[in-house]
Amino acid sequence: MTDQASTLRKRFSQNNQKSHRVDSARFRSLSITSGKGGVGKTNIVINLAIHLAKLGKRVFLIDADLGLANIDILLNIAPQFTIEDVLMGKKHINDIIIEGPMGIHILPASSGISEMQTLSGKQQMSMLRELANLKTQYDFILIDTGAGISSNVLRFNAAADEICVVTNPEPTAITDAYALMKIMSSKYQVHHFNLIVNQSGPAESKDVFNRLVRVLNKFLTVNLELLGSIPRDPNFIRAVKQQEPISLSYPNSPAGKAFRKLAMNVTDPSGGLMLNDKDSSFWKRLGSWKRN
Repeated sequence: MTDQASTLRKRFSQNNQKSHRVDSARFRSLSITSGKGGVGKTNIVINLAIHLAKLGKRVFLIDADLGLANIDILLNIAPQFTIEDVLMGKKHINDIIIEGPMGIHILPASSGISEMQTLSGKQQMSMLRELANLKTQYDFILIDTGAGISSNVLRFNAAADEICVVTNPEPTAITDAYALMKIMSSKYQVHHFNLIVNQSGPAESKDVFNRLVRVLNKFLTVNLELLGSIPRDPNFIRAVKQQEPISLSYPNSPAGKAFRKLAMNVTDPSGGLMLNDKDSSFWKRLGSWKRN
């Protein structure tokens, strides 16, 4: 069996020898996050990554749901090593990166390890040093955060260039999405968010967006942009059971087409994606963890 990590390391080395670098103006980090679990956040980040790759973008997907990872399950992959091995000093990041569908690269996380949900300062800095070595290899880094408002979730969000909050039309999901943005605004001075409404058609997603805007305008100084919506689609259940992204197994389904449009919105400079006003790089912002 071919050592996939060795193959990836060789590829990275070849890229460096060719002095192949991503234009810093093009490199972007997006956190895909939610105030409530069960809203389909991980499905969204996987399918978005696939469509960005279809558009020719080099995509690095970080499973930042530390301790409760499930990207590997949804993609039917079995990583030999995870980010836990990096934090324990047993492996380097290049040793654990695995290649997913459409050539996306994935940094797998651990599952069922409660200690991973709260990283020590030493562990944080170890991970940052490793991640910084990869910054020239990709056009997009997508961060699949955990759900809720734990310190890891908030800090990954604060570090990202753009924050995409996922919700659905359920009142509890909308309330928790607001709570997440409220904390990000008050604690980390983040004032721009993008909204993705799952399990919703255009009209319903617009209604969810308007409800959130009314509350945000009343209590916070925050700008919210509706980035896209993903409709209810029975093919989702089939795709999950097959452990294959719906964008590959049912690309012409309503959800498959919606993910294609979502990726176009993300890559289109006029598509409305809200970037936060941050004066340092993704890597430097992650590095500020030790001071917070």
